[in-house]
Amino acid sequence: MSTTQYQPDDYYERRTSHFARLKVGDNDIIMLGDSLINGCEWHELLNNPHIRNRGINSDTVEGVRMRIDHVTQGSPKQIFVMVGINDISHNKDAHTIAHEIIQMADEIHRQSPTTLLYIHSLLPFDASLHYTSLAGKEATVRDVNTLLQQHSSEHNYTYIDIYTHLLASDSECIDLTYTNDGLHLNGNGYELWGRLLQPYINE
Repeated sequence: MSTTQYQPDDYYERRTSHFARLKVGDNDIIMLGDSLINGCEWHELLNNPHIRNRGINSDTVEGVRMRIDHVTQGSPKQIFVMVGINDISHNKDAHTIAHEIIQMADEIHRQSPTTLLYIHSLLPFDASLHYTSLAGKEATVRDVNTLLQQHSSEHNYTYIDIYTHLLASDSECIDLTYTNDGLHLNGNGYELWGRLLQPYINE
């Protein structure tokens, strides 16, 4: 069970007010989620001018759910979601997080039934470097990913495994080739992520 309640901060309010005024079209591809989405220039990485970044640093599943209408109203071609790691740092359990993500997926389908939906796995991390709120929660990430993968067909979304590609070969932590703080990705990490995404972007 969560020990915190969702409280949008000033940055969230600024970003959502901005997103609310940006138009989305039916040829657009939306990258939706938290800082892991926000931290990349996706349209340049994937060489596609139709990609729109709708990431917000520190966002949670609830925060993303509250703003999905900013993108679904335009019936975009595709939506790619990455969110949940901040919910883990707020002490939510895996079943709650996965259930909330799946509920959001259902809501996206109701609001924009022609949109192709993709849900990313959560990524591995190394809490020893900086993010102590994640210490000992590696199993929660794995459990969320398992649940998201198990329910993908039933809820009509494509599950994309990024987790296993970023793991260090000798541990359950992220390979430090791909991060400088144990959580957020550097250029190497985004380059790998982009290569893994390219087949889905081309669908």
